Amino acid sequence: MAAMRRRNPPKTDAIVHAAKGLDKTAGLEVKYIDSFKGRGVFAKAQFQKADFVVEYRGELINSEESQRRRRIYHGQCTVFMFDFLWQERTWCIDAAREDGSLGRLVNDDHIHPNCKMKKVITEGKPHLCLFALRDIKSGEEITYDYGGTDWPWRKQVGGQSAVTESSQAEPSITTEQDPQSSSFFQNKVLLYG
Repeated sequence: MAAMRRRNPPKTDAIVHAAKGLDKTAGLEVKYIDSFKGRGVFAKAQFQKADFVVEYRGELINSEESQRRRRIYHGQCTVFMFDFLWQERTWCIDAAREDGSLGRLVNDDHIHPNCKMKKVITEGKPHLCLFALRDIKSGEEITYDYGGTDWPWRKQVGGQSAVTESSQAEPSITTEQDPQSSSFFQNKVLLYG
């Protein structure tokens, strides 16, 4: 399949899609991988390095509401809550509700991710968007590094490090600190930009 045509610069493309709340359904699809990994998002077209790929979309809530929901949600739902810093406060994108958006299903790859999460501000609100770290081929799974080190699918399996990801796990705490300080919060992801 041909490459997605770049009509706008990547950040502008992200802003346009975020403002409309739309995924690039012509370039992406969800596939079931296996019982361990669950679902994942795959490229139906090629993406160029730096292209906007997909938004991690959900309800934007403050830290207090995030903590309240974590107390009442089932554990499998809380992993879809993505906390991050913005304007010197902690905010959360709650993507626990199955809404058909694709970004919430992008899996972790801490060794060879092909995307990177960045904050994009549009209409005065933050949006968490994935951008291609390198060219992505049609048929390739879309992945990014969730950060942290204690995700259960990263444990040793049969003497080899598991590189598999789970669609039931998403980042939970983010910061704009130095990447070397990743042990400061449990299960955090770093946002750049």
